[in-house]
Amino acid sequence: MSSSSSSDFVPAMDNTNYQNSEHTTKNPDDKSLNAGLTDHLPPGADSNSKTASDKPRMPCDHKLNGRNLIVCIDGTSNQFGEKNTNVIELYNLILKKDEGNQRTWYNSGIGTYARPSWKSLNFYKKVLYHKIDLAIAWDFERTVLGAYRWLSDNYKTDDCIFLFGFSRGAFQVRVLSAMIEKVGLVFKGNEMQIPFAYELYVEGTQKMANHFKKTFSNEDVMVHFIGAWDTVSSIGIARGKAMLPGTVVGMKHVCYFRHALALDERRVKFLPEYAYGGCATDPTTKPATEPLKPIDNTRESKGTLPQTKEVWFAGTHSDIGGGNVYNEEMDRSTPPLRWMIFEAGAAGLRTALFERELKDTEQINFIESLTWHWLFFEICPFKRLTFTRNENGKPETTRWPHRGKGRKIHPGQKIHSSLVRAGGSTADHYTPKARSYLDDKRSFWKLLRAEDKALTDEWLEVDLSEHIKHAVEELVTKGDDTALKSLYHTSISRDARQVVYESVIKALHQEELTVENKHLLLQTTMQLLERTSRDDLDFKLRPLKEIRPLLSDLFCDNPDYWRTARDFVTVFTTCVKIVQLKGDDFYSLAISPDGTRIASGIRSNGMVQIWDAETGTLREPLRGHTDSTWSVAFSPNGTRIVSGSGDTTVRIWDAETSSPVGEPLRGHDDWVSSVAFSPNGRRIVSGWGNGTVRIWDVETGSPVGVPLRGHEYQTVRIWDAETGSPVGESLRGHVGSVWSVAFSPEGTRIVSGSADRTVRIWDAETGSPVGQPSEGHNQVVNSVAFSPDGTHIISASDDRTVRIWDAETGSPVGEPLEGHTGTVECVAISPDGTRITSISFGGTVRIWDVDALGILNATKRG
Repeated sequence: MSSSSSSDFVPAMDNTNYQNSEHTTKNPDDKSLNAGLTDHLPPGADSNSKTASDKPRMPCDHKLNGRNLIVCIDGTSNQFGEKNTNVIELYNLILKKDEGNQRTWYNSGIGTYARPSWKSLNFYKKVLYHKIDLAIAWDFERTVLGAYRWLSDNYKTDDCIFLFGFSRGAFQVRVLSAMIEKVGLVFKGNEMQIPFAYELYVEGTQKMANHFKKTFSNEDVMVHFIGAWDTVSSIGIARGKAMLPGTVVGMKHVCYFRHALALDERRVKFLPEYAYGGCATDPTTKPATEPLKPIDNTRESKGTLPQTKEVWFAGTHSDIGGGNVYNEEMDRSTPPLRWMIFEAGAAGLRTALFERELKDTEQINFIESLTWHWLFFEICPFKRLTFTRNENGKPETTRWPHRGKGRKIHPGQKIHSSLVRAGGSTADHYTPKARSYLDDKRSFWKLLRAEDKALTDEWLEVDLSEHIKHAVEELVTKGDDTALKSLYHTSISRDARQVVYESVIKALHQEELTVENKHLLLQTTMQLLERTSRDDLDFKLRPLKEIRPLLSDLFCDNPDYWRTARDFVTVFTTCVKIVQLKGDDFYSLAISPDGTRIASGIRSNGMVQIWDAETGTLREPLRGHTDSTWSVAFSPNGTRIVSGSGDTTVRIWDAETSSPVGEPLRGHDDWVSSVAFSPNGRRIVSGWGNGTVRIWDVETGSPVGVPLRGHEYQTVRIWDAETGSPVGESLRGHVGSVWSVAFSPEGTRIVSGSADRTVRIWDAETGSPVGQPSEGHNQVVNSVAFSPDGTHIISASDDRTVRIWDAETGSPVGEPLEGHTGTVECVAISPDGTRITSISFGGTVRIWDVDALGILNATKRG
């Protein structure tokens, strides 16, 4: 309810008999009208209330957009500093604040230590410890168990576990995932059992592990994603005869396994550990005598992500995982890191966007690692994998000296497209040291760099960013949208959606883009972004004022062109700001008189949330209500906030300190559905579930007069605020529950929104309807408001739209404002009339630029 200059006020009531209940819905009596009457109401009106549905699930059955637990384990002797690895750079990009709904754990890796003074004995002890640990990895178990315990302490049902590691850290996260698979993740409080759990994992029988898992562990935990940079093949001096359980049998116990491999690493101490150890595919499923061909395990067109991807990149071990060059700013963003983040993002990891694009000359990073002090190991008879198969299909081992041989690329693995996209002198003279499984000759690399179609189709892992840019270019120049449409059923990350959007905006600036291709580009892009976005749009949009002129040729006589252009600027350009609040049950909205703050009531916990209207920064919430908060309002001078709750109380708050002012106002016998200040700020009016309205003195908190009674279903009543007497007859005309009313600024008009899907305007003096009902919403109208100058009416509906109406004629102004993905529960307009703010089920706040909307609404079909 809005305050005005009039001394009268108008409560909107549904005079149904309410009873206390945990669930809340709108009045069930309007059965012929109530397709959308499902998720707004206070207690007791409908046993079939709509509640927040389960979040959609990924193909692996983990919840989409759920909470993520992220473990990052760095490589040998790596830690935060001047030469930061990809693990640290990834950790830096992970969204870690509360709104990201992600928890993180980082370990600096085997052999890393904090350096004491060189003068102390501890310095030399640490040096010795460090060198021994580099050789035999005696800290391996401690790191694994530390990560396991953190997961045990923090895991909740439906959490997604992401594990990232480099070098031996990559092997450690593989061990961690296999341990969780075999013995489960012990429940919090059983930390003393963790060493025993590890012992069972390493040496116990599967039967004993199953008994332990059933007794002490959460049995249903499955690691969601592993991202490994160049897993090394040994723990200590050499690869053992038997590897730790579950680490080299295909990684099928995790939902998604991603492995970045180094094409140019030749040291025997850094031989890779593929998904199947010395093989990339299951040695038990394909006889060695059968012809070997690369397996297409790139992104599948049907929309599911492949379970395993092992991809080769140019460079040595530390070129792939980082840590061998200065990276103090953590902004190298090399191809192996970008690929990993795109892949993890498609599986649900939430990260900040990359701040820069890589140049062609940055696609290949290669620093020779086989220097003189490693040569001794190349002639030692270490037992090692040959990366070939014997007659039984099992990986072969040998003790012959390694002698700096290149690695072998196996079928089922891919070669990243950065190899062929690279430019500069380094790329021109670069030939990888690794050999194709099918061809040991250098001609393989020459043909691949030349983009021989037969080779690229079979071997090349196309960088998603590169694919997107190429797809847009194909549409711009040839009118071919096949490549862009290939992403329709693909899970792509927030970063990838940003690349799509920015590539399209760049294309719109190109003069050679024809109007036909421009129309096709926008259509295809909108379908792609709407299909792949998980909730509200989660990438940065450009201002409408920038994009609208680029589409001037589409705003023409062709209705299809006009509609496509308008849909794009409406949904995919900024209307000042989109704020995603934590939670999914915000139902009321109020803007401070100076327009700087927004307040909203929360249904689940009774808090009132306040945030900055410019920055979206959340302030300390107002706590005190013990049940849902259904309505909030600012005082005319902005110093007080009033709230009404399901706990039957009205509370007054200091808007600056967030402290309660006085005691709660008590007198209602049921939930308080609506509150408002009088124009002079000295009175508060509140309405509640049985149709009664009360007036309160703001200073004393005492009730003024007697409760106002006499409401009828589907009507609006006007009352004299001084005497408490009804003014005239009830306003009749709606055929459904009346959910919102507001006075015009000058007090001569009243607007009401109803479950009958209409907006009605009334003469405040005579009570007569002004014109015909405003029709356009196709579901319940939840909220209405007048613009500050009284010329327009704003309405919000369960149909997920906000509409603007002419206050004189009741006619719609422009098209509906779309973009919310949930029912729009409340709408308000800033005191200066420049911004419309709406909040929807799901906690999304949209702040619309009225001037920008004016640009849209001024655009007419020719």
